[in-house]
Amino acid sequence: MMELRKRMEQLACRDKFPFHMPGHKGRFPSLIGNFDPTELPGLDNLHCSRDVLRRAQYRVADIYGAAKTYFLVNGSSVGIMAAIVTLARPGDCVLVPRNSHKSVLAGLIHSGAMPLWIEQPLCPRLSHWLPPAVDEVKRLITAYSVRAAVFTNPDYYGLAPDIAGLAAVCGGEKIAVIVDEAHGAHLTWGQDLGLPKSAVTAGCSVVVQSPHKTLPALTQAAWMHITDLGLAEGLQETLNLFQTTSPSYLLLSSLEFAGAWANSHGAAMLRRLNMLVAALRHRSRQLDLELCPPTYNRDWTKFLLPNRRGLVQLLHSQGIYPELIQTDKVLFMLTMADALDPKGVAALYRLLPLIAALPPSPGVEVTPPPMPRQEITPREAWLRPGEMVPLHKARGRIARQVLAPYPPGTMVIGPGQRLEQEHVQYLQKLHAKKVISQWLEVI
Repeated sequence: MMELRKRMEQLACRDKFPFHMPGHKGRFPSLIGNFDPTELPGLDNLHCSRDVLRRAQYRVADIYGAAKTYFLVNGSSVGIMAAIVTLARPGDCVLVPRNSHKSVLAGLIHSGAMPLWIEQPLCPRLSHWLPPAVDEVKRLITAYSVRAAVFTNPDYYGLAPDIAGLAAVCGGEKIAVIVDEAHGAHLTWGQDLGLPKSAVTAGCSVVVQSPHKTLPALTQAAWMHITDLGLAEGLQETLNLFQTTSPSYLLLSSLEFAGAWANSHGAAMLRRLNMLVAALRHRSRQLDLELCPPTYNRDWTKFLLPNRRGLVQLLHSQGIYPELIQTDKVLFMLTMADALDPKGVAALYRLLPLIAALPPSPGVEVTPPPMPRQEITPREAWLRPGEMVPLHKARGRIARQVLAPYPPGTMVIGPGQRLEQEHVQYLQKLHAKKVISQWLEVI
């Protein structure tokens, strides 16, 4: 009995208009095929590519203008971890935004590096962190000896920093820049449509992308671009340690497909998608549903609506399943697939007046406190024995675990941070909202 398969088939019947990952949205029947091989003769070896895989990776590197591209079958997470481990050593200082993905913490644990957290302003309208500012990064570089920096471009909600400015500041001090561009594989084809700049063209050292999020690739398929061939050998060695020794050729072939398809059709699809999104935003503005002002440097393919009472039930009744549902907002991911088949966008557009008529959802604003003090490296904390305690007993203790609810997987608490009363109170509020557990592992 294949219960999981049965459940997936049942949901597929209901989920008619998916506004969530993966980017192919089931509309590319030629993508999957009917063959799932292993590393047979003639299919090359991902860990030491010499033939067909090597050529496929070169073609994607050429498309993005990278010096070299690596295919990843363990998602962007393995690329982020490998990059940090390759570029930072135990005790090295690494600049990290406070809302980084949990894979960044995994990389810090493996490398033994010490994070230097970048404080970021909070946008009250979005209840979300704004990207790190260039001036703040300059200040930290002046005050500390920094080995590498990690930035996100764009983040889960589409907000993007001045990545070219950040790269220039770090490059001037010989600081390696790693960019989590998991949500930005499509940016290359939308530069004349107001999409944020890709970190590949900004001159960042390592850029990791998840084509499965925004391009027609299978879930878990990702790739890593580098702009300096001097990093190639070290990164390959580290990837060989972290990646599976049984890579899926369905994932690998989907990466080849995603690059070729986007290179041929991406610009046209994004132009069409831009018109569709413009119509959604214009109607939302008319109905007073607009959440994100256009003044931010933002990926407009991430469409936000305020949450309302009964909104989720209304959406699901029409076969619409968003990417994320939070107390105050709902996130819809639009991709090239929605331009290829716009029925889902049309269905969402028709619902906007009904959404506007719904009563507001009573939300309790939870303002995050300043970052906890980083007492020891994440690796030191991870290697120590831990104790599970209720949240109210965590005051004064050092966290051992990574606390990053998924989605979106961004960090709330990291290993090695000392929790004060304000942090405990914040965690208790998150627990009350059923975001996290009432227990935390500390040392």
